[in-house]
Amino acid sequence: MIKLFFTLFLMFFLQSCSKGLFNGDVQKNLKAMDKIHGVCNNPYREYNKAQRKICEDKERAAGPDGEIGEPLNISQIIRDFRSGGTSTQYQGTSMSVNKNLWEASLIMLDQYPLNIVDSQGGFISTDWITEKESPNQRCLIKVKITSQELLSNGAKVKLLCEQKELDSWYQDEISYTEEEKNLTLKILDIANELSLIDKLS
Repeated sequence: MIKLFFTLFLMFFLQSCSKGLFNGDVQKNLKAMDKIHGVCNNPYREYNKAQRKICEDKERAAGPDGEIGEPLNISQIIRDFRSGGTSTQYQGTSMSVNKNLWEASLIMLDQYPLNIVDSQGGFISTDWITEKESPNQRCLIKVKITSQELLSNGAKVKLLCEQKELDSWYQDEISYTEEEKNLTLKILDIANELSLIDKLS
C-alpha cells in the first residue's frame, strides 16, 4: 500500500514538474520574456551567432508596429515612378550623370521629403527625417551620382544623424557604413532594373 501511494505521489510530482516553472505554457512564457528582454536578447531563446544576427536584422527591418512588411517589388516601383506616381520634380533636361542611377536614387528616396534635387550636379539630399517613436533623433540622406555610366561605384550615399539634447541638435558622431552600403546597393539594383527595361523597350 505504501509502495502504491509512493508511486502515485511520484507520478503526480513528475507530471507537475513537467509543466515547468510557469505552468507549462512555453510559448506564452517566451513571449512574456521577449517583452522584457527583446526577442533577440531573450536568454531563454537558444540562438547561435548566425541566428541572432538574422533576428537582429529582422528586428531592424520591422516597422513601428513590429511587423515586417512585404518585400519591395522594384519593377512595380519603377512602373509607378515612370507613370507619374511620384511627386518629386527636378530641374534640368540635359543630365551630366547616368540617367538610370539618377532615376534609381529618386525612386529610392521617393518616400522621404526632399530638400535638394540637382540633376546637373547629380546631387540629392532629403530634408530631416524623423519618426514619432524617436522624436529626439533625426537623419538625412545624401546621394551623389558620380558617373555618366552605370557603374557599381557610380553612386555615393551618406547618412547623417543628429540627437536632440535640451533644445539643441548635435551630430551623433556614429558611423552608418552598413546602412549607407545597403542604400547604395538598393540604388544599384533599381538602376540595373531600369537599364534592363530600357533595353527591352
